Amino acid sequence: MSFDSLPYLENIRIKPLFGKEDKDITSLRQRLDDMSRLSSEFVVLLSTSTMIATFGLFQNSAAVIIGAMIIAPLMRPLMGLAYGSLIASAYLIRRSLITVIAGTLLSVFIAFILSTFLNSIDVTAEIASRTRPNLLDLGVAVFAGAAGAYCQTRKELADTLAGVAIAVALVPPIGVIGIGLALGQVKIWVGASLLYATNLVGITFAAMIVFLVMGYTPLRRAKKSLSISLFLMVSLAIPLALSMRELLLEDQLARKIRQILSEKTYTFRDVQLQKVEVKRFRKPMEVTATVMSGSTESINARQVKLVQDFLVKQVNIPIEFKLRVIPSTVVTAIEVTPEGEKEKTLPIGKSIDTASVQWEADAGESGSSPEKSQAPVDPFFDLSPAQPESYSYPASSVSEPKKRPIKDNGDSSINIKDPLLHVEPLPEEAPAPSVNVEPEAK
Repeated sequence: MSFDSLPYLENIRIKPLFGKEDKDITSLRQRLDDMSRLSSEFVVLLSTSTMIATFGLFQNSAAVIIGAMIIAPLMRPLMGLAYGSLIASAYLIRRSLITVIAGTLLSVFIAFILSTFLNSIDVTAEIASRTRPNLLDLGVAVFAGAAGAYCQTRKELADTLAGVAIAVALVPPIGVIGIGLALGQVKIWVGASLLYATNLVGITFAAMIVFLVMGYTPLRRAKKSLSISLFLMVSLAIPLALSMRELLLEDQLARKIRQILSEKTYTFRDVQLQKVEVKRFRKPMEVTATVMSGSTESINARQVKLVQDFLVKQVNIPIEFKLRVIPSTVVTAIEVTPEGEKEKTLPIGKSIDTASVQWEADAGESGSSPEKSQAPVDPFFDLSPAQPESYSYPASSVSEPKKRPIKDNGDSSINIKDPLLHVEPLPEEAPAPSVNVEPEAK
């Protein structure tokens, strides 16, 4: 298809401001026209990206969400919308808007269907972070749009558009809109809608400025479209500024309450303050403190009420105080007893009692019992100092040790006792001397 047959090119003549040649302008218009088309490739990529982003939001996985941003094609028609608005081309504006609106509705529908089947999953931090946009999000969208437009003016930088899409994150807010609708939570889908609108307006406005500065259209033709974009930017900046103000006030109050709880309260014993969360939009203001407790004593409602009353006096604001307690246990290698600390050795290997019973059984079969019996100790695990141990057995229970001959130079034989097998028997008691008593003579 040639440009002569495109309606929006008829009777349009753009004069370059900074020495841009007509071939550069024509190349850009052709590229943006192809990118703004609603094609099967666009639908497949956007559908896949939405499904990946929705699963990543439910999994609370930033890595999965980034993967969805890489393949999301929504940045392309926005570049066409920006340039079409700049040159007042109704054809390019209409084509880009159809692609953006169709893609947005498709993504919301996919996220809604997936969220309906996963309705039991809680709202994760990744979902909640996209429900309260502020001026920082508008700044990200503006600079991402400027970077994307500049990449389109340089063919060698066209491949970096995926990185720009990661920065602005267009698909995750759409996924959050579908999730909010499926969960029936107005706050979620309204906040995500504001974030998505912020991204669209910020990207479009910044791209228009870049195309204008780079000399792809005269200023007189872009005045009307720039005025409309600027009006939309200011309209969105008002709620974004209010949201940012709320975030700053909540952060300031959280710091103050954390300091009060750490330095001026002694109601709870053996607890460690981890985090303080403040929600100012609640009436009364909700304050949630997260602590780790190593005490076995339970924290009761009366203690929480005392802290709540104390905080109300300190900050002069009605507060609903909540305490989230995380039990913690510290385990060491030292066993603490009433007498003090002692080292505890865990049994390893065979049971000592079993070995002791076997020894006693063996001794019983021989007809005698040892005066002292003790199970063998594993030298690799016994930490106690070695003590010499001796055993005494009756001579009747000890057999004569075997002797083995060892030849010496082939001409003599020496009997040597094996020290490992030999047990020296106890000396036998000498028999009592016999006394012959002669009968007395009568």
